[in-house]
Amino acid sequence: MTWMQDTAEQLKKGAFLMVKGNPMTIGWGQFGVLWSKPTFSVYVRQSRYTHSLLKDSDTFTVSVPFTGTMQKELASCGTKSGRDVNKIDALHASLVPARFGAQDGFAGCRYHIECRIVYRIDLDEQLLSDETLRNRYYAEGDTHTMLVGVITGVWEEAE
Repeated sequence: MTWMQDTAEQLKKGAFLMVKGNPMTIGWGQFGVLWSKPTFSVYVRQSRYTHSLLKDSDTFTVSVPFTGTMQKELASCGTKSGRDVNKIDALHASLVPARFGAQDGFAGCRYHIECRIVYRIDLDEQLLSDETLRNRYYAEGDTHTMLVGVITGVWEEAE
């Protein structure tokens, strides 16, 4: 498998979106080619602390755990807010330095996908034509912002 296939498979179980040393668990993401560039798009609810960090950032990194690892860390980073706790300290985790100018990664992950943000758009739930999805994900009106990042580099940590 390639890093892209591994990442797509792991996203179903979670990965870490890294911004300013704050990891947030994500389960949604897309690879693509836009404007003749390789891209990775992430979706962050506007109510999340990470969303506020992204407003002042022009990069993000997605750290992808080795298969079957980091369930505790993924659960914690998906339920605790960086507004209230330093998740890295609370988990006794550490960061690994970025290699391509984006954000530092979550140490111990298999892949780190570094991205430069080139586009942001707030999703409009009224444009979601599937009413079942709209009711399931946006009944409270807390929509996502989609961020498109040009992939500046991908690197792999040794297990």
